[in-house]
Amino acid sequence: MDMNSIPRLAPGCRLHPTESVLLVPEGTLNLTGPTREILTRLDGTQTVTSIVTELLKQYEGADAVEVQADVLGLLDRMQQRGVIRI
Repeated sequence: MDMNSIPRLAPGCRLHPTESVLLVPEGTLNLTGPTREILTRLDGTQTVTSIVTELLKQYEGADAVEVQADVLGLLDRMQQRGVIRI
């Protein structure tokens, strides 16, 4: 995955409407930190670059390199678990 990738949630996966939980076919994944903020942006139209840009606007003062690394790391882990697709 790179900054030009356009990730989306895999079929059968969706965010719980009120809790910090991702519903997956096998059960649920508890979401911590800004994970929900990142996953809500996976609509199949936004690149990783645009997601990082939006997060930097939301979290003023955050280090851009760190946010980019965190987002890419999370998305890679979620892709390995089959939760997101590119």
